[in-house]
Amino acid sequence: MGDKNTVDVIIDGKIVRVSGTESEAYLVSVSNYLNAKITSFKKEFKNYRLLDEELRSILLQINICDDLFQEQAKTEKAEQEKEELEKEIYSLKHDLVKSQMKLDGALQELEKAQKRLFETEGNKGEK
Repeated sequence: MGDKNTVDVIIDGKIVRVSGTESEAYLVSVSNYLNAKITSFKKEFKNYRLLDEELRSILLQINICDDLFQEQAKTEKAEQEKEELEKEIYSLKHDLVKSQMKLDGALQELEKAQKRLFETEGNKGEK
């Protein structure tokens, strides 16, 4: 486990000490995200400050959970698309190998035909 980092941040106008094993930059980033959510709520909901502190907290938690679930859905969709693309790539590689094998076979047949033609023309010249 890494060293514990501690950083002072401002959340909703208050200085808060945040600690964790993550980097200070990460802790500041998380705190900035939370602060931005609170600021957004204050702008979107005129009566936000008038609400009970517990209700404000619950609304904030629900909104953050919603953000999390939306990001998880995006991640799942991206993973599914990645799997589909990997399957398509595999199929295309398989088709490429098959085509290369056909081409190699055709080239061998062409070489044999050219050899027979050369031998046939050589035999005609001797007669």
